[in-house]
This record gives sequence, C-alpha cells and structure tokens, in this order.
Amino acid sequence: MAKTTHGTWANWTRDTETNVRVGQRVTIRQPLSLRALARTSWIGFQREARRPNAYLVPLRWFIGIGWLRATAEKLVDPAWHNGEAVRAFVGSANRVGVFPEFETFLHSLVVPAAPLVAWVLIALQLYCGAGILLGRSTNAALLTGIGLNLTFMLGGVPNPSAFYVLIQLVLFCAGAGAIMGYDGRVTAPNRSLLIAARSDNKASHPSDRWWLGGLASLLLSISAYSFAHGRDFSPAGSVTDSALVLGTVAGLGGLIFFISALRLPTAFELDLSGELDLSGRLPELEDVRRRA
Repeated sequence: MAKTTHGTWANWTRDTETNVRVGQRVTIRQPLSLRALARTSWIGFQREARRPNAYLVPLRWFIGIGWLRATAEKLVDPAWHNGEAVRAFVGSANRVGVFPEFETFLHSLVVPAAPLVAWVLIALQLYCGAGILLGRSTNAALLTGIGLNLTFMLGGVPNPSAFYVLIQLVLFCAGAGAIMGYDGRVTAPNRSLLIAARSDNKASHPSDRWWLGGLASLLLSISAYSFAHGRDFSPAGSVTDSALVLGTVAGLGGLIFFISALRLPTAFELDLSGELDLSGRLPELEDVRRRA
C-alpha cells in the first residue's frame, strides 16, 4: 500500500511516496526538476523584493563586491605581501596627514609592523566583502568596513572613503542584510543589531540601545576632533580638506546612530505590541461577539 506525502524542507523536493514492503517503511525522495527549481527561486525572489528597503540590496551587493575587489587587488600585488605597500602609503607625498597623534601612531607602530598590518588589512577587507555580499553577520561586516574607511580618512585619504562610509551607514540602519541574505533566515531571538541585520528594526538584545549610543558618541567625538584640525573653511577648499571631510562624515554617522538608538522600541513597547497583536484570535473574537 502506498501513501503520498509532501516534502517539508523549503520545498526542495517533489512529493514523496512512502511504500510499505514486508513491514519496512521506505521513503523515496526525488529532487526538483530544473524548471520547478527556477520557479521556486523566482517566487522566493519576488517575496523578498516586496519587503521594506529591498531596493537597497543592489547597493549592498555593490559595496560587498567593492571590498572583494580591493582584497583581490592586494592579493595579486607582491608589495602587499611584505608590507612595502603599507610603508609606501605612510610615506606617500599624495597623503595629507593633518592629525599629529595619528601620524605618530603610523610612524611608531604601523611602519615597524608593516607586513602584519598588510595581512590584517587584507583579512578584514575579505571579511567585509563576504559578509556584506552574502548578508551574513551583515551589520558586523558593515561596522568593520566603516571603521576601515574612517581609518583611511584619518590617514589623509578622504576619497572615496567618505562615499563608502555614508552608504554603509544607510545599509546598517535599513537592515539591508536581512533581505536576500543569510541574516533574514536566522531566527535566533537574542541576536544583537551590531552583529546581524533585522529588517523590522526591532531590538533583539537589551544592550543594542547602549551600543548604538556609544557608537554615536564615538563618531561625534571624532567629528569634533576633526573640525578642530580643519585648515580651509572656504566653500571651495572645505570639500578637499581631509579634516573637514572626515568631521562632516563622522558627524553624520554619529547623528544616524543616535537616531537609530532612539528608534529602538523599549521593553514596554515590545510587550504592548505583543498584547495588541490579535490577528490570530479574530475567529475567537468574532464568536464571542456573536454570543454577546
């Protein structure tokens, strides 16, 4: 006797047939045809495309590919293998170093450890690219990328780091990694927003508000420090002054993180929203109304 059942894992199997032979149960699973697999993928893509902020996903892919391109560029360059590229960057005449404390850090710590710094930089860029592109621990990868870009700007290279910082800030706050990414498939209840993206922008960890507030304070402090070292405040010169560009970008980032912290719902609001969610009890409430 045969009984037809249905596949249960993400519809990646066709209907299965269970045959009982000599008291033994045998389950036969057949893989989806290529046409059925394409249809299932297209339906899933349409569902993801209808989610809020889905239009930012191509921008997330662009940034992820950009970090991977930077990684590949360094891997094929022998000057990055022995640290010569790091030393050349520190001593470059095109770099405008305007922060005395950071210049001391570069010459006293970075240059002596140039080979190690080069490989750490390559590893971090690879992590940023893979995480952002795949949507895996997206927010941690975005924060790492923002940190790298701010470091480049502290070193006197404002372009195109300022452009990348602003894009990554937008992707972080929009929860773009939870759309068409691995973060959207994970349902762990205690994920921090500093690690994984959430498209609903709800607090998943009690410390999220404090971490976001701390990041906002850090970026606003960097902004104040940068503006104090500005040299050319004229309309034409301010866009090329490394300190002023960094101060503007860091200030915007601090405000964005501050607003993000304020937007997180409190524990009371989360409990209240749960109490008011009556979508699953509508039939029961309708029955009570009729009896009344």
